[in-house]
Amino acid sequence: MNFLLISLITQFTRYSLAFTITEVEEPLTSIKIHANEHRTLNLDDARDAILLSYNRSRGCEITPLQLQFETQEFRIIQPYDFTEKDFESDTILNFRQFVSMVHIKDGMLAITSDSVAYLLKFNYNTVFEHDFEEKGQKFARILWKADLQTIAPTLVAKNELPQLLFAPSSNLAFLLFSDTAQLFSMEQMESQTTSLDVYQVTDWRKRGYRGLTKEMDGLVFSAVGRDGLDVYKIVQKDLRFIKNLKLKDFGLNSTIEIVDFAIVKHGIADGYYSMFLLDRECGLLLIDVHRDQYVNFGLRSWINYQSGGISVDTRNGRNVFMAYQSMNHHYVLEYNVDLDNGNSFPIRKKKVDNRIIDLDATDDFVIVQGVNQHLILFSNGYDYVMNNHQDQVFKHLGLRDFAFFNQSYKLEDMDDITKEYQYDDFFFGITAQSAFLTRFQIQPIKMKCFYHQADVGQTFTYILQYNTTVDGVSDLVVRHTQMMNIEIIKTYFYEAEYYLLYSVCFLLGSVLLMGLGYVGYWFYSNQRQHQILVEYIEKTAREKGIKQINGSTMQKGDETSVFQQQNKSILP
Repeated sequence: MNFLLISLITQFTRYSLAFTITEVEEPLTSIKIHANEHRTLNLDDARDAILLSYNRSRGCEITPLQLQFETQEFRIIQPYDFTEKDFESDTILNFRQFVSMVHIKDGMLAITSDSVAYLLKFNYNTVFEHDFEEKGQKFARILWKADLQTIAPTLVAKNELPQLLFAPSSNLAFLLFSDTAQLFSMEQMESQTTSLDVYQVTDWRKRGYRGLTKEMDGLVFSAVGRDGLDVYKIVQKDLRFIKNLKLKDFGLNSTIEIVDFAIVKHGIADGYYSMFLLDRECGLLLIDVHRDQYVNFGLRSWINYQSGGISVDTRNGRNVFMAYQSMNHHYVLEYNVDLDNGNSFPIRKKKVDNRIIDLDATDDFVIVQGVNQHLILFSNGYDYVMNNHQDQVFKHLGLRDFAFFNQSYKLEDMDDITKEYQYDDFFFGITAQSAFLTRFQIQPIKMKCFYHQADVGQTFTYILQYNTTVDGVSDLVVRHTQMMNIEIIKTYFYEAEYYLLYSVCFLLGSVLLMGLGYVGYWFYSNQRQHQILVEYIEKTAREKGIKQINGSTMQKGDETSVFQQQNKSILP
């Protein structure tokens, strides 16, 4: 195995970035394949791969990373939930339907258009069982249901869709509108009480637009469009407004329109965060956030100046995805970002044919949410090294909102979910009248081969190249190069049939041997019993013969004595 280190310097207008490619020459591999046989080779650690043929053969090909989905859905809102008054209304919002949801600990909280709240808890034994049914309500149970119309306005009255926010640091849930906000205790809701205490947020600022609102360690950030970014602090059972952030706070004179943001913790120290702030006109900015007695913001870098921003998201802070619209076309950009020095560079630019509504990222991929058709893009820090990804489409009709499972939450009756469930490998959400849960599993890159009978006797040569990365090392790519010889051989049986015949013969042979063994044992047992019976009969016969002889001898002795007595009496 040979190693070759290659250092590449990628030049940008503002700075240069370096990464290292380690070339690994793998030994020659020879594979024999039967004609009309499907053969698959898994490349478990590969992030991308290409296959080159010396013979221009198309018998083998590479299939990219894929997600395998399993979805279970059950209907919560039933036809009998509607009244005659609902059908008399002209607005569709007056019909009970789910409009918003949020991930809370080991479940989710969802609210309908007429302000009815549902609290669902996951059944983890069902979620992680091997046989996962597509229909049914086994993945979750409705723990609590409450009508909030008396304490919260209906959507018809507000004429807007609310947001649900969960703050794990205080175990509070928030119902947010553009001008009002209410909060209530999840602990009280989980106790299935007959009444629920709802508190009005007294310091909630009215805004004409309200985008993403997210809580992080007791701080609440809310994107409010042309009003910038609002920052609140949770104080007992209330929110206190502490800051409004605009571009002029960074010395920029541009007008502001914050449409989305993503925030992650920076390092292991408490109170340090990195925020990716997306402005509709000014593009994507990397902001440092530091919390001590006050909340301070600092501009680390201006990642791009692309206008038309729609959404931004990241899970690890390194692979950052941004969606934007330009000339009625939608695009997704992926950046590799170094949070320590603020450097970044684009990995790829992907044109999306359908409308983009939102982005939701994991460590491995991002879901580009559309209307009914959603796109799966795998994150890869080095697409420009070897770009061979194919897009995967995920369809879920009527999807309103969803969230990925967050394993950092403390779960009911479980101190640490990571001990039993290692991966956050499912997401869940709502449609108009149902809740659903989707499990996913990443299928590795595969090399698939299939040849016909006409190819028997030939050998085809391929060069396989695939990239792997090293955990914790962001500037290293290991590129493997391997030559492969595929020999097509002729057999009387296909391999599967051969194994089947072999198994059947082995089974029949085993049954025959067991039968012969049983017959032999039965014959031996009968012979043994016959021998014992013969010996017993002979022994009995001998014993009877001895007794007869002894009886005859005694009788003769008595006659002799009498004869002697008689003779003795005759003598003179």
